[in-house]
Amino acid sequence: MTSWPRMDRRGPEVTESDLRAFEEQLGVTLPEDYRSFLFEVNGGRTADEATKFSFGRGRTNLNSILSLKDPKGVRNIEERNELIRDDLPPELLLIASDDGGSRICLCIRGEHKGEVWFFDTTDRRPSGSNPRVLWHDRRDMTKLADNFRAFMASLTPL
Repeated sequence: MTSWPRMDRRGPEVTESDLRAFEEQLGVTLPEDYRSFLFEVNGGRTADEATKFSFGRGRTNLNSILSLKDPKGVRNIEERNELIRDDLPPELLLIASDDGGSRICLCIRGEHKGEVWFFDTTDRRPSGSNPRVLWHDRRDMTKLADNFRAFMASLTPL
């Protein structure tokens, strides 16, 4: 079993068959590090409520990481992704959010599979100020990490 630092409140326990059913629903095999995280931790909140963590160049606050089978719809990965499916490129899976509601996504297919990206839903910069990411043709996306484990390791206390 892998230790996932910085996770205090965890999501509901899931089984291997729960993970396989989710992958079947998505039509992909999830990257191994993220799959391991779901099996062992299944999302939740980072540390205790008093300790917030930040990520990325702008040091954005991480709110929560979505969970499989979470009874709270706002934290349920299946429900949240169904609600926003038309807003994301099909390669991306919403896995978490920041305090402002912007999205942290995992690339689940294609040449960028496994990478973690930030979809800034509050980006107010002029349209030419952020370089266009070619594979999904958007300016409001920033790569955070090459993989989920690296993203988790990049979290720093505020």
